[in-house]
Amino acid sequence: MLEVVKVATRLKNALLADAARFYTEDVGPWVPGMPTPQQVRPGTGREPLWLNLGYWRDVEKVDENNCERVGELFPAAQSQMAHLLARTARLGAGESVLDCGFGYGDQDLLWAESYKPARIAGINVTPTQVRIASERARLVGLDNVIRLMEGSATSLPFGAGEFDVVFALESALHFKTRRDFLREAFRVLRPGGRLVMADMCMKTDREAGLGLRRRLHLRYWRGRIAMPESNVWTSQRYVAELQRAGFKNAKLESIALDVYPGANTAFTALHSLTRHQREPGAMSMDQVRENVRKARETDPGQLFWHLHYNTDEYGLVYAEKA
Repeated sequence: MLEVVKVATRLKNALLADAARFYTEDVGPWVPGMPTPQQVRPGTGREPLWLNLGYWRDVEKVDENNCERVGELFPAAQSQMAHLLARTARLGAGESVLDCGFGYGDQDLLWAESYKPARIAGINVTPTQVRIASERARLVGLDNVIRLMEGSATSLPFGAGEFDVVFALESALHFKTRRDFLREAFRVLRPGGRLVMADMCMKTDREAGLGLRRRLHLRYWRGRIAMPESNVWTSQRYVAELQRAGFKNAKLESIALDVYPGANTAFTALHSLTRHQREPGAMSMDQVRENVRKARETDPGQLFWHLHYNTDEYGLVYAEKA
């Protein structure tokens, strides 16, 4: 009976594709120990609580020889993703920034300290993340720059033309809908303002002609990560939707090979080490290393994101408001 209830709950959650529930009940920060959202505490404000897959091009990658250091290596790649977005936006001192879907606020702390914007406003639908991220900003003395609030990225509580830069770091796939977010981002940007995103999509239409069973499989798994079906876009459509919203110089640069393989190996290390530590005798360090080796050698086309979400593309997205 318990198993039936569990399956029914998963099916319901998949159909709802509710990002607030997903990040309140299911997914905590991707750090050693893999804590649940209920276990997360602000601490000093400096501990990494990142929730992005990382940009692995110029950092040490996790492998079977260094997997014990995944708690150091994964945050290094995740912070590089935040730096990549800031560089792409040409983020500068004195600018006004809006971060849509900020997780536990790691990127906002990094942007505030490294790039010196005058203001970072943040919007997020998950109350626990808003509370923890706000407390972290206070703990490190940045609450005069970073102001975070609960709300929807598709109905922004800001006036027209308030921001120089709008960011969405691996969050827009959850928005209901991404198209509505693009419209709102365009509205709140000043002329000359920049929208920069890191997001998942498809390189080409991989679903045309698929059978019902395969389509239901994909819909179920995308729902499990709170990705609405309305957000299943190809990269070509992504650029077209940016243009439809009014943006100029819209482009999507593929960084999939610098994201998915490194993240897959890091996740394997986190999960294997967590089991090794929590269940003595259930998994030896030799088994941990073997799991990590297999993950590192996985063909990119066989990664979880491709097989279960059909998101074989990971794009660095840029657009401007004329």
